[in-house]
Amino acid sequence: MKLNENFILKTIAGSPVVVPVGEAVDNIKGMITLNGPAETIWKCLEKGMNFEEILNALKTKYDAPEELLKSDLTAFIEKLQGLRIVE
Repeated sequence: MKLNENFILKTIAGSPVVVPVGEAVDNIKGMITLNGPAETIWKCLEKGMNFEEILNALKTKYDAPEELLKSDLTAFIEKLQGLRIVE
């Protein structure tokens, strides 16, 4: 998985947000606020990690059942793909 270079992670007022830049501004108006796990996933994607590597990072950081983490990770990745943020 690869992040679309037209989206960047910024911290605004202490909150992580994804900001569209370049061509993406025409498709997405505004910013996308991320929660803690979503920020972790984003940072893993920035490092070029695959699904299993990201899942392992989530398991290390969060005390939650693996199936829940896997389900949430899948849903977030699908959302990013739908917005053409992840290729």
